[in-house]
Amino acid sequence: MRLISPFFIALSILSLGQAHACERNLLGTWKSDSKRSMEFIARNANLQPKTEAFLGVMLGHMTLTFTKDGLHSVMPSVDVTVNGQPRHLTGFEESKPYKVLFCNEFEIVWSAKRSFGKKDDVTTFQFVGPDTIWVYMGSTDPVMPDLNAREYFQRVQ
Repeated sequence: MRLISPFFIALSILSLGQAHACERNLLGTWKSDSKRSMEFIARNANLQPKTEAFLGVMLGHMTLTFTKDGLHSVMPSVDVTVNGQPRHLTGFEESKPYKVLFCNEFEIVWSAKRSFGKKDDVTTFQFVGPDTIWVYMGSTDPVMPDLNAREYFQRVQ
């Protein structure tokens, strides 16, 4: 009986380690997929035409590069029309640590500090395949509009 107990303890420890292993990962560079995002928005979102046009210009530019413990985000500057007026939206670039909170074969939930803030944000990426994800473009924050839309990303590296 004494030989069996250490065996079961070792087996239990090994299975716990495997239970937390992710079937999917975020490693690499992901680029916003404007075409796929706008196709979803046209079919499913109930947006005003000016909001849809704005998103059509904004989507497709951002890249997210994940390493094992860091996230590097790049959004270049973009020229858009807002309420009939041309506007230049200044882009940004930032690097920060992130942490995976949950993962399975369909999704990864991760947290990081908010852009230009001190509070943590939690984001869920849904996998369509090994190199395609989408993120919900809505919010429960009363200050932010709930767009009921998705932004798709393709892993490019």
